[in-house]
Amino acid sequence: MNVQFLTWLTFGTVLGVLLGFQFGKGDPQAPLIVSAVGALFGLVGFYIVSAVHRAWKIDPSKTDNLAIIGALLGAICGGVIGVLSGFGRLMISILNPDLLERDFGASFGAYGGIFLGACFGACLASSLTPLLRHRRRRHTETAENKYSEKKNT
Repeated sequence: MNVQFLTWLTFGTVLGVLLGFQFGKGDPQAPLIVSAVGALFGLVGFYIVSAVHRAWKIDPSKTDNLAIIGALLGAICGGVIGVLSGFGRLMISILNPDLLERDFGASFGAYGGIFLGACFGACLASSLTPLLRHRRRRHTETAENKYSEKKNT
């Protein structure tokens, strides 16, 4: 069995169970039904991603995992900073000025902070990786050149 297939299916099912418990309001069948829908979405998502990878000839082993980790860390930090900094006030004034800040300020701050933090974290982690690799390569090339010069003389 393909490990990626199992990952997509498991993620969809677990997410469905959690959402079923959250929104089921005590109904014992809600987690079952929503987990089945989540598993179906996970299955469809796996096949769509696999088809896109084959069509565009994307090698999944070359996925920028550091960008994914950076996006997750950025989303967490951005959500916390968005709530604590009053970013919700700005989001409400831009998106819907009729909403009351005391009711929706924290949630809008979290949403905006999560979005901006994920984008910033992914870009930052993705851009730092080549810089660190480039410095290491340059250093090893210099060491090899010095060694070859000593050997030739």
